[in-house]
Amino acid sequence: MSWRKEPVMRNILLASVALIIIGVAAPKFLTSLIQSRPQAIAEKAPAQAAPARTRRYAAIGQVEIRSAANGHFYLDAEIEGEKIAVMVDTGATIVALRESDARRAGIRVYDDDFTIPLSTANGTTYAAPVTLDSVVVDDIEIRNVRAVVVPDEQLSISLLGTSFLNKLRRFEISGDTLTFEN
Repeated sequence: MSWRKEPVMRNILLASVALIIIGVAAPKFLTSLIQSRPQAIAEKAPAQAAPARTRRYAAIGQVEIRSAANGHFYLDAEIEGEKIAVMVDTGATIVALRESDARRAGIRVYDDDFTIPLSTANGTTYAAPVTLDSVVVDDIEIRNVRAVVVPDEQLSISLLGTSFLNKLRRFEISGDTLTFEN
């Protein structure tokens, strides 16, 4: 009978070791996958105007946005008083503006300002850190929003990242609807 217990114990031990390795490695792998995927998608998006969006106004201080056919959420944000087409990106830790959008909004950056290295689907690039005085989506205004300016060839549409989203009282994705509440 002991000859049968030995392979069973060995298999249990091997399975336990494998589960421990997966438990340690999987979160790091999934985090890097989640953080890199939304930006890669945004960089492959067409550079023309954002797809049409459907909005419903549920209450004052609340905005609901329907997803586009590709499953992403696009909207026009007023950044420093200028209307800019953006894609909402919950995987982006910061608002990322295309250099041309930043210029339209009156934000001036110089070659020496591009000091933050970024890994993108198009390779490694550098971004310029800025602070936005005001970002407005319909009747919701968020002030003092951290952002970066990225060369146009590295980003096809500006991204509304979590440096904006986390300042809202609430944001939620349910099915094909994104809700902002402030």
